[in-house]
Amino acid sequence: MSIEDTTRALLAAAARPAECKQARCAWVRKTAAAWREAQRRMDERCGEAAERLSEKEFERLFDEEEAKVDAFRKPLKDAAERDVWPRELHFGGI
Repeated sequence: MSIEDTTRALLAAAARPAECKQARCAWVRKTAAAWREAQRRMDERCGEAAERLSEKEFERLFDEEEAKVDAFRKPLKDAAERDVWPRELHFGGI
């Protein structure tokens, strides 16, 4: 390997952690936006249904909507609290 190839390889390796962190940041922004939207939709649906549904029907609707919100909240919580990331965001060395 030439010195130029070695230098390019070292520079690429040095840049990789920053690229990996950028990928994780992008995922967090995208997932958090989806979480906010799911929460907004949940609030809207539950608010509209509160007056017209029985308590049992409302609880069922609420549980269904909460599961949709949790689909976005759980991976964010796992990343923040336990450093557990989606498979595509697993990188060695960071």
